[in-house]
Amino acid sequence: MDNPSVLNLKKTLWINLATLLIVSCTTPSEQNSSTSRALAETEDKEVDYRSIIGKDFFIDDQHSYLGFKIKYFGFSPVRGRFDSFDGTLMYDPENISSLSVSIFVDVSSINTGNKRRDNDLISYDGWFGVADYPMMTFMSKRAIPKSDGGFDLIGEITAKGITLIDTISFEKPTALSEDYAKNFQVDFSGRITLNRKHFGIHGGDFWSSVMENGLTQLSDEVEIELDMHCRRGNYQARYENYDSLDVNKIVLDRIRNESFESGVQLMDSLNSKNAISIGKFSSVGNTLNQWSMYEEAKAIFKKKQKFFPGRPTTLNQLGITDILLGNYASGRKNFEKAFEMDSANPRASEYLRFLDRMDN
Repeated sequence: MDNPSVLNLKKTLWINLATLLIVSCTTPSEQNSSTSRALAETEDKEVDYRSIIGKDFFIDDQHSYLGFKIKYFGFSPVRGRFDSFDGTLMYDPENISSLSVSIFVDVSSINTGNKRRDNDLISYDGWFGVADYPMMTFMSKRAIPKSDGGFDLIGEITAKGITLIDTISFEKPTALSEDYAKNFQVDFSGRITLNRKHFGIHGGDFWSSVMENGLTQLSDEVEIELDMHCRRGNYQARYENYDSLDVNKIVLDRIRNESFESGVQLMDSLNSKNAISIGKFSSVGNTLNQWSMYEEAKAIFKKKQKFFPGRPTTLNQLGITDILLGNYASGRKNFEKAFEMDSANPRASEYLRFLDRMDN
């Protein structure tokens, strides 16, 4: 059963980023007006969102950085970061305009290097008030390429239940490469300055008071830094790299060289002996999807769901396979169920937003 923090997150479901204190030197009305104009200027440029089906990357928070800097007493910068966040990125390096991302940030993971200060930021309603607002989110709306290879990412930023539209400026992404585990990987680096008060993050009268030099005790503006390491499995490369005794290799070879039914029988036999893990079902199903064997992949994920029930990741896999099969209604149902089970599920969020674009 969901706890109160998760229920509060569900109330703010479709809203957005992992930034922190938040929105530029312009007023919220000026800011939304300018970004709305930018959106209007690009909405006539057709984007083939179907080209990114199955090309989603996850943001690896262990090798990424979501940090901020704010001036204390007008001069001294105080730095911090959020240690826990999750995100899914739809990305095709040949079509930057189709880029889309959903990010969920665990506000309680704030880390400024001072536990007493962090506890105050988390618990005090004038700051983040985590009891009522455990998450911050970012949902992109449009990526606008720039001549230098970078891009501006317009999206909705949500903190403390307040949603505003702003633009994060990104440098040119790195080229796609492979890591040691045969995952595709790409890195993004972006920056934005936000006004904390626009999100009700004021900290009380003292922190907004003006000193003799005309500066406030704590700056309204917060500089946000995003350095995101994103990965996506290259299952064909993994298959080619498997040891001959690897269960994935044995099952997939049987499917390729004998029949799908023969491979399934082997998986059933191994499962009955507790000799196959849940991860093997995912690897086999994802590889079949990469081989365009979508019906077979769906059958594997269904079997995984039967043997290992109650997992939103399996519903996500079924949803993606449904979309690859063109079964959009069924895909939507799977993603909606996944989101009901885990309301901070960026993969379900991204694909539901993808399906909304298809409907429009």
